[in-house]
Amino acid sequence: MARVEVPTWLRDAMDKELYRRNAFRVSGLAVTATPREVRRRVSEVRAAEALGAERAGGPAAGEARWLAPDPVPDHIAVREALRRLEDPVRRVVDEFFWFWPLAKTDGTELTRARKVWTRLASGDASADPLARTSTPSPRSIAVHNLAVLHHTEALEAKAFLGAGTLRMLWERAYLYWRLVLADDGCWQWLDERIHVLDDPRLRTVDGTAFREALPAVLFDLHAQLAVDAARQRGGEDVAQQHVSLMRGLKEHDGVVDAALRRVSAPLAAAIRNRTEAVPGPGADPAALERAADSLLAETKTDVQVLRAVLGKKHAVVADAADEVAGAVNACAVACANGLTSNASTAHDPLINRAAAHLRSARGLAASGDVRTLVEKNLAVLLSNDILLECKEIVERGERSPARAAERASGLLDTVEPRLRELRELRPHAPETDQVRDAVAAAACKLFTEYANATRDRVRALAGYRRVLPLAVSEEGRSVIRKNIDTLERAAAVASSFDTAPAVAGTPGQCFRCGRSVDPSEVLTVAQDGIGGPRSIGLPCCAHCWSAARILLERAGLPSDPYQPLTTGYRPPTTGYRPRAAYRRPVTYRRPSARSGGDESWFGRLPGLVLGLTSLALVFASALAGGRETTAGTWFAGGAAAVGGFGLVFGLIDLLNREK
Repeated sequence: MARVEVPTWLRDAMDKELYRRNAFRVSGLAVTATPREVRRRVSEVRAAEALGAERAGGPAAGEARWLAPDPVPDHIAVREALRRLEDPVRRVVDEFFWFWPLAKTDGTELTRARKVWTRLASGDASADPLARTSTPSPRSIAVHNLAVLHHTEALEAKAFLGAGTLRMLWERAYLYWRLVLADDGCWQWLDERIHVLDDPRLRTVDGTAFREALPAVLFDLHAQLAVDAARQRGGEDVAQQHVSLMRGLKEHDGVVDAALRRVSAPLAAAIRNRTEAVPGPGADPAALERAADSLLAETKTDVQVLRAVLGKKHAVVADAADEVAGAVNACAVACANGLTSNASTAHDPLINRAAAHLRSARGLAASGDVRTLVEKNLAVLLSNDILLECKEIVERGERSPARAAERASGLLDTVEPRLRELRELRPHAPETDQVRDAVAAAACKLFTEYANATRDRVRALAGYRRVLPLAVSEEGRSVIRKNIDTLERAAAVASSFDTAPAVAGTPGQCFRCGRSVDPSEVLTVAQDGIGGPRSIGLPCCAHCWSAARILLERAGLPSDPYQPLTTGYRPPTTGYRPRAAYRRPVTYRRPSARSGGDESWFGRLPGLVLGLTSLALVFASALAGGRETTAGTWFAGGAAAVGGFGLVFGLIDLLNREK
């Protein structure tokens, strides 16, 4: 099992710029350069800088031209590289991650050197006599140099090379690094270099620790590239390819997972810090909405990177996603709760934004508990918004009954998507049925108001049929069916009449009380004629409607079978109080029956006359001496009789109004 924990002195190598800032690559010196050669190089750099040269001159070693840095480093970069060589620990690390000298390739071009290394590396290690001695064999040096070469090309490869080329570079790099790990000669070379440097600061550095920690360093570098790729637009696939290559090395599963965790730890910490910084309950609703919006925008990329690098089911990814979802849920609920003090929040943009944030949180949530909480709060938010919208539209319909059908159709069109989402969130919850019944009750009331005001049977009947599947309670369904039956009977009877009834009486004037009426306010009367049944229209106001029907029925003339409709049900109350505190209960008033008979002879004027007469008789009886005199007794008796008549007429009038 490879070592997961990297020694402190080796952590400097865990940088994706490992080869770009390698001291030997930048300075142009060979890895075996003596202190004297280093000092000479320092003098060359100072002289070039004093002469005003832009660069520090050419490299001192032939192999330094291999993978020469581009662009050419300036004086500052070269001085920094030479300063690194003064630290023996950092020098040993840079020596290991650069080309080692080999007599067959010294001073040659990289292309020829690559061929020589490949030929030597493909040989049998057991057949090499130097492999059994303390001196590193040419094969060991060739394997190491090929590992460094392919690793550098893989780390510094451009994205335009394509996924296939990048995969091939990484596969070759890991192939030769595995050979390096298995070749004792490579580590003998490293131990020999530590012995040659002979510095007390190298006491803690040894080839064994380096060998154990090398896989962790290599995978850490590769994991950094995967994170960088995932941050690019559309780079999730490239990042997953990097991770797939790493996880393909099954013998290093633990090291790979540790490297991915380490490079992704800053992302998880940043997400945690952002979620802890959101405002809590009691803040301004607009500020809460902005906080949720910013949190989603700022953490979106980090969560995507974590998912691409670690996998959607990884514990770190699940925790980060739940933290964001929980914080967004808290902001959305607090925002909605902060709006409950307003007189009306229907169609409030903040409510719509809060619902959108809850939907985003639902998509982010990884654990069942967090997802259930978000879904419950989203269901409550949708329910309350629907109920409040029903209440407001019903109030508008009561003020303008002629447009009630239009408002009812608009209500059904508006709430249908939210009802569908509510059924998806909580399909078997009693509050879902309550909301459906509330919408059905509101639409039924609006269509009833419209039918009673305009007597447009066709549109009202179509509206009732649309509302019927929405109602859940048996009470609501029975009321809607009753209204549908009434309209269907009225339509059936009316079809036997003439399509254009003749109008009797004065057009635009009620035939009973003389009030001004609209052309649509016509009471249809059936009458037998020579050619069969025909219909006659009588202008009639709403106040005289019921009384006129009674008079026509007494006269033997059947009136229009249409009767005022009722919607006498309300959605059942369950008394539930969901966890989200945003709750706006909606109540509906029972529609009152159409009153009639106000202008009949049982109406207000006779009752007022009888009352005044009774009062006058009582006053006259008192003036005449009351029951002690004959006149007073007669006046008192008359007052009682008149009062009795008034009581009877009042009861008759009340009964007529109820009808």
